[in-house]
Amino acid sequence: MKEKIYIKDFISLLVFYKKPLLIIMTISVLCLVQLSFILPKTYRSEFELNIYSKYFKNALINDVIPGMNSIVEMTQTTDSMIKETLNDQFIDEIGNQFNIYEKNLNERDLSKAREKLRDRFELFSTGGQSYKVSFLYNDPTITFEVTKKVLEAVRGTFINTRIETIEFAKKTIQQKLESVNVTKQINDDSMSANALASKNPDVLRSEIAKINSDLSALKMQFNINHPRILKLQQRKSTIENWLKDSTGEKSVVVTRNTESSDSKDNSDTPLLMSGDREISQNITAKLYAKFNDINIALDIERKSLPSYIGIIEAPQIPSSPLFPKKRLFASLGFMVGLVLCFGYVFFNEILQLSPSEKAKIMAQDLHGEYFGVMPHIGEVGLMTNKEIIWEETKLIENDSSVRKLGNDKIDNS
Repeated sequence: MKEKIYIKDFISLLVFYKKPLLIIMTISVLCLVQLSFILPKTYRSEFELNIYSKYFKNALINDVIPGMNSIVEMTQTTDSMIKETLNDQFIDEIGNQFNIYEKNLNERDLSKAREKLRDRFELFSTGGQSYKVSFLYNDPTITFEVTKKVLEAVRGTFINTRIETIEFAKKTIQQKLESVNVTKQINDDSMSANALASKNPDVLRSEIAKINSDLSALKMQFNINHPRILKLQQRKSTIENWLKDSTGEKSVVVTRNTESSDSKDNSDTPLLMSGDREISQNITAKLYAKFNDINIALDIERKSLPSYIGIIEAPQIPSSPLFPKKRLFASLGFMVGLVLCFGYVFFNEILQLSPSEKAKIMAQDLHGEYFGVMPHIGEVGLMTNKEIIWEETKLIENDSSVRKLGNDKIDNS
């Protein structure tokens, strides 16, 4: 039959060992708390941004710069742009500015220091278009300054990237408008109106120079087989024959070497057809409309972009270290103290023999009998017979039971 264990026995055991247990617990907690002061400290400063959906789309320029409507696409774009900000050049700038890097590092040591510094940054999305960036370091002031610098760099990247994209689209449309205007000036009516009044060599040479200029402009828009180019080349050939007949020498005409770039420019030019003035006007009107929309959008974005990037949590100077925390180490010391207390009680109650057990073993070694522990009677107990009689009765009972047990062993033998 298994022996029962009562709560009162457990409590009495704790009361019996209360002094050593309290000493063990106190030492354990104090040692762990003291360890929290000795260990190197790590501080963390962080900020959280929210990129509004207005940043990713603008109704005025959706035809030129498509917007984003998917939250997943917005989140991935935000993540890639923040990581692009923390490139190697920016990491090295932080390491050198705040003396995180050691001086005179070679390429290998610089690469290791860069990766170590990059690992101190934590980047993660907090849902939607919100994003959090944190930095860990052993100096609270440097931690705050680095986090503030990263916040400014991230906001600058978002603003400058958007503005540069719109300005590039504006510049491209402006170039197309300029080329369309040059082409528009060269039409059939202007050529028929500019009929030669005489065959004077100077007039012929001036006309050939003008035709060369028109050919250069047209070759930037069309290929060499375009009807207008063929017509101008035919007119040029006729005038050169007139000049040859009138002067008796060949005309030397300086032309621009633009044939090598014709094939490159033909693919992205407006589709203006020969003699179709209505199509040319429609394309020009659409380009002007888009150019006007981009100018308006650019003015709006320059003033509104900072408001599209909201700061949910600004960087703060850390008031307490992230590690080690005193409360955490105090709790850890309490847990260690419980383990040590259990080991102390287990050793004294299970592994180590009690005084009565030691006395029994000594009696067996001396071939004697163990009669129990003599009662201790204080001065108060000596003044009354009742206590002495009770203790004597208890001692006699214990003695008789021990003797009876010894007689049974003798009879059995």
